[in-house]
Amino acid sequence: MKDIIYNVVPIITKRLYINEITVDDLIQIRTETKYEDMYKMTCRPIMNREGPELVEFYKNIIKKENGFIFSINKKEGGLVGKISFNDYNPRNRSLELGYYEIPRFRKNGYMDEALTNLLDIFFEKIKINKIYAQTASFNEESIRLLENMNFSKDGALRNHHELEGKFYDDYIFSMLSNEWQCFKSATGI
Repeated sequence: MKDIIYNVVPIITKRLYINEITVDDLIQIRTETKYEDMYKMTCRPIMNREGPELVEFYKNIIKKENGFIFSINKKEGGLVGKISFNDYNPRNRSLELGYYEIPRFRKNGYMDEALTNLLDIFFEKIKINKIYAQTASFNEESIRLLENMNFSKDGALRNHHELEGKFYDDYIFSMLSNEWQCFKSATGI
């Protein structure tokens, strides 16, 4: 499936250039992100890797067969962030969505623009049935993005996300293929 997905890139939108991510892109995102910010946005352990160990780690992530990672760049240049689709389940035709935007580019609508284009490819061309995402209950920007994109809140993983000694819920959101069709019709995408 990787060959099908990556054959549709680069995707050029009104303001963005979306492409298959590189190790250099991942290193740049890491360089522009404080460790504390990265740690805050995931409930999973983060290993503090550096140098060749970090490069090898990123190479292995990119090679994974059941995942796809895209870089988001401004057309005039400048890496904005990344969007990933992981844990492809061929039986259920589902994927888990992940995204990260470098802090200085937030609140400009770049993630909405990139996500709209990628969701359309996965639902329309690849015929994915469901795309789901997990986000911390305190991550209001992420929740707002998912709600604005018409994802439904499916439930909560209670006390699933430890941060600074306190436990928070993580929310699970999803969108089905037929819901994407309705969202496209309603918004004129």
